[in-house]
Amino acid sequence: MKKTITGTLLLFFATTIFCQQTNSEIKTSSTKKFYLQAGAGVASSGGVSYDFGIQAVLKSDWTISASYKKVEMRAKSLPNDYERGVVYLLFFPIYDEWPLNKMSVFNFTLGKYFETGKKTWFTAEGGLSFVSGQKFTFASQRVVTEFLYVSSNYSYQKENKTGFGVLLKSDFNWAVLPFAGLGASVYADLNSLQSPLGFELKVICGNLRNHQKKK
Repeated sequence: MKKTITGTLLLFFATTIFCQQTNSEIKTSSTKKFYLQAGAGVASSGGVSYDFGIQAVLKSDWTISASYKKVEMRAKSLPNDYERGVVYLLFFPIYDEWPLNKMSVFNFTLGKYFETGKKTWFTAEGGLSFVSGQKFTFASQRVVTEFLYVSSNYSYQKENKTGFGVLLKSDFNWAVLPFAGLGASVYADLNSLQSPLGFELKVICGNLRNHQKKK
């Protein structure tokens, strides 16, 4: 998880620098806005997520988006009485990692754009997602104590799986600068493996100048 968060922060900085240098070149006659977005946040089942995508707002106020999302969640088949293994180091317990379903999700969505101010807007989207992750199988086992380590009361196996789903998403965006801004997003991905609900904060960059113009 630490690597995920660190990688996302680096992506934020790299994306912002890229947009500042290339904003003047991102102009199209068929779109109101065209921007990259990168976000990170929390998900259901004690999960975390990060996201990278691209979105276009058409002059008809429809939106088209494509994105990649990485989600890590506790396995949905986790037994209610599951106890993690633990090492006691100088009387301090260090627990094993939870069994995590590490999902990669590719999303393609259509939506609607709503202007809420000169520099702010809201989008509501829905579309298809392609998901790859794991299916977990748990088996009860005897707890074993070895020196300073106490094992879990369950063993498990995992199998890689793929599936399809439906993504529902709402974003609020604020164009802080003509080429960069901030946003917040809530989403639900209803799929055949495990359905995360989440909240993310994000940075956006690209052609945001329409929200800088006075009416």
